[in-house]
Amino acid sequence: MKIKKISYLDPLVDLENDCLDVFVTLENDDYYLIEVTTPKFFYTLMEKSKSNFVPPSYPYIIVSKLTDDIIRAAIQEFIDTEEDSYWLKLYHMTATLNIEDINEILYRKEKENTELEAEIEAED
Repeated sequence: MKIKKISYLDPLVDLENDCLDVFVTLENDDYYLIEVTTPKFFYTLMEKSKSNFVPPSYPYIIVSKLTDDIIRAAIQEFIDTEEDSYWLKLYHMTATLNIEDINEILYRKEKENTELEAEIEAED
């Protein structure tokens, strides 16, 4: 799958120290909203909050500079790396999940693990 179009929701301020919301449309007209940032932006966040770490937040695609070519290449990698654009979808969906969604996913995984353990024990 290839990128059809990229739009930036806010104007770019600094190529090396900024964060952008990026709206990505693929060839099949699926669309995703993701955040792209630079490593330097993390230092800026820590300085502003007077912290030694970046606080928890949804995932960013991290690039060296916020140029269209680099952003496109990074996003294309997130599309190509896994079957069915797994990483792009994960980064997009993370911001939309609420705690109930996460607990439901964890519950299903726990149930699957319990069932797998029971199967393994039954084979022994």
